Amino acid sequence: MKLSKENFDKLNKNFLYKRQPCNGGSEPYWCRNWTFICQNSDDGKAFMVDTYFRNSSIEVTDENIDFFKFVFDFREVRKIRDSEIDEYDDADLIWAATDSGGYSCGHIHWVKNDCKKSISKLINKTKNEISSLQSKIRFAEAELSKLEQNELNTECLAATQAEGGEG
Repeated sequence: MKLSKENFDKLNKNFLYKRQPCNGGSEPYWCRNWTFICQNSDDGKAFMVDTYFRNSSIEVTDENIDFFKFVFDFREVRKIRDSEIDEYDDADLIWAATDSGGYSCGHIHWVKNDCKKSISKLINKTKNEISSLQSKIRFAEAELSKLEQNELNTECLAATQAEGGEG
């Protein structure tokens, strides 16, 4: 199994690649993302290094090169915080795990460098925040009213007892 110079030259260390899990284990994503960065060696070999711990790799050959699919060029994208996901159009989001957080720990969304936040999504997010704050205020006002009513009842009970009433 060898990698031709033509295929070797197609690989790019700035690209993120993905492939389907190749082992049939019960947990194929255990300590693997199945997203890869390419590392070329001086002897003309190339290896796809899994991004999870970057300690496992698959040698690229002419037979398996087509299993690795281009995801993005790291120079053309930026990672966004999980709290920003709802600020971009869904079509602009790229979902790819590139570290040991895997797919279950967040921090896996990317957008193109020139991508702008969606005004309509930002408006909706702000409206939702306002609605949530209004609900919190109504709840706090109700709690305050209960506490004040309870305080009045306690004062009335104490006054009645001081006057010799049974309470």
